[in-house]
Amino acid sequence: MGDQAPLTRKRIDKGPRLSQSEGARAGPLQLGRCGAAPGEVPVKMSSSVRRKGKPGKGGGKGSSRGGRGGRSHASKSHGGGSGGGGIGGNRKASSRIWDDGDDFSIFNESRRSSRSTKYLLELHVMTSVLRVPSNSSVSKGDAHPKWKPEAKVPLQTLHMTSENQEKVKALLRDLQEQDADKLIYENVTFARRGVSGEDEDDEPDDDDEQYWSAGREASLVPDSDPVQCAGSGLVEPQYPEFTASTLAVQKLSRFAFIIYGKIKGNWKFDITQSFLSSSHLAVEKESEPEEETDEDEGPAPVMVENESYVNLKKKISKRYDWQAKSVRAENVKICKQFRIKQASRQFQSILQERQLLPAWEERENILKLLSKHQVLVISGMTGCGKTTQIPQFILDDSLNGPPEKVANIICTQPRRISAISVAERVAKERAERVGLTVGYQIRLESVKSSATRLLYCTTGVLLRRLEGDTALQGITHIIVDEVHERTEESDFLLLVLKDIVLQRPTLQVILMSATLNAELFSKYFNSCPVITIPGRTFPVDQFFLEDAIAVTRYVLQDGSPYARSMKQMSKEKLKARRSRTAFEEVEEDLRFSLHLHDQDSTKDAVPDQQLDFKQLLARYKGVSKSVIRTMSIMDFEKVNLELIEALLEWIVDGKHSYPPGAILVFLPGLAEIKMLYEQLQSNSLFNNRRSNRCVVHPLHSSLSSEEQQAVFVKPPVGVTKIIISTNIAETSITIDDVVYVIDSGKMKEKRYDASKGMESLEDTFVSQANALQRKGRAGRVASGVCFHLFTSHHFSHQLLKQQLPEIQRVPLEQLCLRIKILEMFSTHNLQSVFSRLIEPPHTDSLRASKIRLRDLGALTPDEKLTPLGYHLASLPVDVRIGKLMLFGSIFRCLDPALTIAASLAFKSPFVSPWDKKEEANQKKLEFAFANSDYLALLRAYKGWQLSTKEGMRASYNYCRQNFLSGRVLQEMASLKRQFTELLSDIGFVKEGLRAREIEKRTQGGGDGILDATGEEANSNAENPKLISAMLCAALYPNVVQELKFVTKNDGCVHIHPSSVNYQVRHFDSPYLVYHEKIKTSRVFIRDCSMVSVYPLVLFGGGQVNVQLQRGEFIVSLDDGWIRFAAASHQVAELVKELRCELDQLLQDKIKSPSVDLCACPRGSQIINVIVKLVTTQ
Repeated sequence: MGDQAPLTRKRIDKGPRLSQSEGARAGPLQLGRCGAAPGEVPVKMSSSVRRKGKPGKGGGKGSSRGGRGGRSHASKSHGGGSGGGGIGGNRKASSRIWDDGDDFSIFNESRRSSRSTKYLLELHVMTSVLRVPSNSSVSKGDAHPKWKPEAKVPLQTLHMTSENQEKVKALLRDLQEQDADKLIYENVTFARRGVSGEDEDDEPDDDDEQYWSAGREASLVPDSDPVQCAGSGLVEPQYPEFTASTLAVQKLSRFAFIIYGKIKGNWKFDITQSFLSSSHLAVEKESEPEEETDEDEGPAPVMVENESYVNLKKKISKRYDWQAKSVRAENVKICKQFRIKQASRQFQSILQERQLLPAWEERENILKLLSKHQVLVISGMTGCGKTTQIPQFILDDSLNGPPEKVANIICTQPRRISAISVAERVAKERAERVGLTVGYQIRLESVKSSATRLLYCTTGVLLRRLEGDTALQGITHIIVDEVHERTEESDFLLLVLKDIVLQRPTLQVILMSATLNAELFSKYFNSCPVITIPGRTFPVDQFFLEDAIAVTRYVLQDGSPYARSMKQMSKEKLKARRSRTAFEEVEEDLRFSLHLHDQDSTKDAVPDQQLDFKQLLARYKGVSKSVIRTMSIMDFEKVNLELIEALLEWIVDGKHSYPPGAILVFLPGLAEIKMLYEQLQSNSLFNNRRSNRCVVHPLHSSLSSEEQQAVFVKPPVGVTKIIISTNIAETSITIDDVVYVIDSGKMKEKRYDASKGMESLEDTFVSQANALQRKGRAGRVASGVCFHLFTSHHFSHQLLKQQLPEIQRVPLEQLCLRIKILEMFSTHNLQSVFSRLIEPPHTDSLRASKIRLRDLGALTPDEKLTPLGYHLASLPVDVRIGKLMLFGSIFRCLDPALTIAASLAFKSPFVSPWDKKEEANQKKLEFAFANSDYLALLRAYKGWQLSTKEGMRASYNYCRQNFLSGRVLQEMASLKRQFTELLSDIGFVKEGLRAREIEKRTQGGGDGILDATGEEANSNAENPKLISAMLCAALYPNVVQELKFVTKNDGCVHIHPSSVNYQVRHFDSPYLVYHEKIKTSRVFIRDCSMVSVYPLVLFGGGQVNVQLQRGEFIVSLDDGWIRFAAASHQVAELVKELRCELDQLLQDKIKSPSVDLCACPRGSQIINVIVKLVTTQ
């Protein structure tokens, strides 16, 4: 057997040997897994296997494949080979099982390699797991690896009703008979015919039948009462008889293949699967080299799994097919219309306004540089007009030239709202409606025409186009706007464009940034030229923390929550401070001030937080001692709401010469907004109900659109508007009447821990670029004032110049798939591609993402896309959301899967107003069902659909009464239609479905999905247990386990207060699956859903293992973190077998999406049994 190709199986870890006395105490032999569990040693024993060979001694051989073992602890112990750990001398080949050191378990060979690869066990062959006493000695070098402690939670038991057991048995029997008959009568007979030319008949010989039936199937499921083996003391189960055309052919060991091959004419099978597929077949001759048959010389088979992806690429390519003749004719028409329009009074009036913008002064310079260079970087401050004017400069210049030279421009925006609003603004400036020469395209909406020559789109839309049009045919200019935001998509787009400009010398690229980091982008594109445009803003007075303390006369006491804790202050300094008298302190301060000019200032690199009073006094010359004293005890890491309130009082009611106007307060997150809002409501000056001088508005992305629109309404004369916002008001929203800005200096930033697979929202200091953007909000329409609540020294020396790029702090799974789906990178390894980014992410983050993609089945070990990977890459959502949609399609619960996917991809429709938070939470609990946030969402969405059928008024009332956002629900409906179109493109729903056509079906209410996809695709849509199982399939390994909810990598986590499970004290199942895990003050899981045992076993993890521990059959997932106790070994076997069949079925479906599983006997049988088992158990 030395010439056999080894199967990919895990080796058994070396363990200590047992003496005879220890073996006797271990108890009766039982069937089990040979992989050593904690405190166990795998040993294989069989009364029929041990022949007359001499007993092995300490240094003797173990099994014939096991190799030579080390010395035993007891002189009379049996030999234990390091490879197999076997007992006794050499075993005869005719009765051997797999004992070559492989990790043997019940059904351990995965059907992913071959559904029929099993083990031929003799009638009396038994395996045993003997326990090592806790006080047994372990010799050096033989110690077990460090095992994880067992779960403290009692193991859940896998039960299966007798009715379900019979259903599963019948299913497996039918499937295995189909496989065996096909393999024997077709593959084996064909192989014999092809090699030797004998036995041309289609039926197997009689001796073949006798040979196969001689090694009867040693099933692990006894069908009759056990009987006692004579003289052995072992309990022998009775096994059923099987014929040749049933299971026996699927249980062959590697040895049996060789024996059978030699009996039938020196055939040789290099691997097990070769026997089953009749591939890689060769004749073994004694003195002649091996010769390949004609069949082996044929062409390599076409990869079936890529067909749906190829079709998808063709569809995408057709959308961007560029016909030169029709384009030229359209250009002639556009040029003629433009010349007529230029002479109009309306156009000339708008043109005069455009000429007042700072960007107009650089018009000629920009066009001149573009005529000489392929790439250009433009740095322009907010308000200079770069986003609206520069694309028009290029377009207008080309429209005044020959028709064949008319520009076709794409300008990317980081946000959808930006793409829409800018396109509408530019169309207005050109005295036309949007959709003619100027259009926009976002994920769910496209307003353009054949005449569109300036298209504003999101970055994702352009990346999507590149999947089918890598050369960007017909496009003359690509403008990447807001490139300074350093989003994951924009950084990747720069890499793609860097390659494309080398292939297309006629394509020009313009990068536009609002900050001072233009040199970074210039250097990335081979030191291309840079143009700087000044901004058009009114002067803004900039103040820092020391100024804010001074004008408000704010005094911080030692016991304040915003003061540094005692632990933060040095014990020595604290002791010295307390021991001085008042006279000594004054004297020391005087001495210090007299010699101040002789001392070197404290090094700039040391933060203010680490300095004491004297050092701060030296650093901040000219600042009063009372201010320095407050700074010396202030905790700079906290957002000081007391100081913000004092500043607001000074602005509204203080004595100063600044004009009245709105106040914009930047806070890091929703929690801080809520705290300040409630604090201000307790102040009579700011209370919305009692005060006639101020009105306070919170602003956060989670608020409804109605609440967000309130910040734009100008208040009556004499009333000051105060907006408390996150950084959403930094770039995305402009409030024209803002005069004052209070910048807390903090923001929430997503960080990603690759080792734990966890995203966290952490409070971090803003960058210098962020601080300048916030300052600029105050000078849009008049002179303004900005207070930064950090020191001037901190701004100059501690703040980062730019924010950390998003690609360095987010998961990379979706980007990995996007890279692999592009032709230009498909053959490159991921590390080489990521290393070429402008600022690459950490290698640990990339490594973790590749592991997760492999676990999901989207990427192979050699970094090639699997069929599932192709489909997930074509869906513009997180990989787990994509998997949910695919599984929903396969198991015919498409509509609910799309609803949940749309919510996860966008946002939750549940809203929580500030003054009705408790009422909103109670309404959400009314939708709660089966301990699942996702099922609660489904109920809410279905209720909204029903309300839309009664009219707009009923829909509005439903949302208002149940605290739901109508805008979010409408967006979810649009997303569902878009997802349906994508699934149709890749073959998972019926072909030809388009989002716009589906939308036409919504005239009577609803979203049109059920009508478009049909009842067949949604026959299980009302099965909540199956929907939960689909969530388990998509979200695994995002599983938490009760007690005090424990995750695999993080230990204890907490359910987020927004979840319907937040106050639940008892769960019928101790497992919850979740989509998102975040870290704020603690580690939280957001939306979660309880999942029972069978969905975890059937849909969770990469591999299901079965082992015997302490008399129980344990079914475990992956590395054993999630484990269940099987009610019987029969249940364990049936579950394992069913999982193998399901895995193979899903692989077949993903390879051929157009195949209807429920229309073919095999698929319908498996799916029906799975649905029945998940629903009834």
